[in-house]
Amino acid sequence: MASVARSSAAKTNKNKLRVHKVKVFLQLYPGKFGTDDERAIDKAIEYTVYIDGKFSQGGNIEDDGSVEVYIPGGAKAKLEALGTSYEIEPITNLEAHDTLLGIQRRLRLLGYLHTDVNDEWGADFDRAVLNFQADHGLDPNGKALDAVTYNKIKSEFGE
Repeated sequence: MASVARSSAAKTNKNKLRVHKVKVFLQLYPGKFGTDDERAIDKAIEYTVYIDGKFSQGGNIEDDGSVEVYIPGGAKAKLEALGTSYEIEPITNLEAHDTLLGIQRRLRLLGYLHTDVNDEWGADFDRAVLNFQADHGLDPNGKALDAVTYNKIKSEFGE
């Protein structure tokens, strides 16, 4: 949290402004495998960020295809790059990691699930699990809840 400025320099402000730092990756394919050069799009590509419809920041994406966006608590951001708009809304609480919703959310945030999180076991979720397993050298059995896959999702997500 960042301290909020106060008009009087003699008094300390106790208020806090919550800001979410979000790192967005624009990549040619999902996951963490391959080099930055293989996954990343051209670093000369420009981006613009709008917070609640107002310009916030802009520039060129980083070498690894990433953009760091700072979003005030309760606000929504829109990242524009490559002729496409990407809506960004920070999630303050994730679903429990041992639920289907939790696994779907983590696979989505890792770039494997390209549909909304819906607590349903469908073809898109199957594909996400199989791609994750293949990228991490696991047995591609499609079982997200088996111990090996479940633990790998947790470790890749940083839990």
